[in-house]
Amino acid sequence: MSTKAYTGSCHCGDVKYQIRLTLPPNDTIGFDGTRIYKCNCSTCHKMGMFHCRPNDLANDFIVTSPAKIEDVGEYRCFSEQIGWYFCKRCGVRTFGMGGEWVSEEIDVAKWSGKENGSGELQKVLKTTPVSGGATGYDGKRLHYVSVNGTTLDDIDLIDVHDQGWMYYVENKHKKDGENPQMRFKEPFKGGCY
Repeated sequence: MSTKAYTGSCHCGDVKYQIRLTLPPNDTIGFDGTRIYKCNCSTCHKMGMFHCRPNDLANDFIVTSPAKIEDVGEYRCFSEQIGWYFCKRCGVRTFGMGGEWVSEEIDVAKWSGKENGSGELQKVLKTTPVSGGATGYDGKRLHYVSVNGTTLDDIDLIDVHDQGWMYYVENKHKKDGENPQMRFKEPFKGGCY
């Protein structure tokens, strides 16, 4: 296993981010580690969301452009706990986040794994768990980060599929209060490969 920083962006480049993923991901389905999956809920299916989630949500994802999250479009549905973000200029959906945004200055080159970094600090957006009472499926304070794998620059999504690293989630037909079903190899009804 190795952890690598991947860059990602919308089509026009107004929205840019980086995410550190550990590949191959954990070969068990659950809430820990890098997760790569497709969900069949109406939101993810219609957005074409190819979920790539990092190990450490607070430290393995940064938005490098724009400097203010208000400059990115946001859509919330159902419980409105997750914001689905898109470029206001080209419309590409780049990532989803449930939690709170924080602004920090970091050496992005060092964060992305360049040995000594550049020494230059850049303002980036990071995430933290919600401070209120909202919780995720794991019962912990809500903290959700997922990038749309189709917006990553240097990852071969066919290889991800062929290696068997991707799993599928059943959210479309589950009952309220029920945790989603998850499996490898094939999507659930209403989902897609």
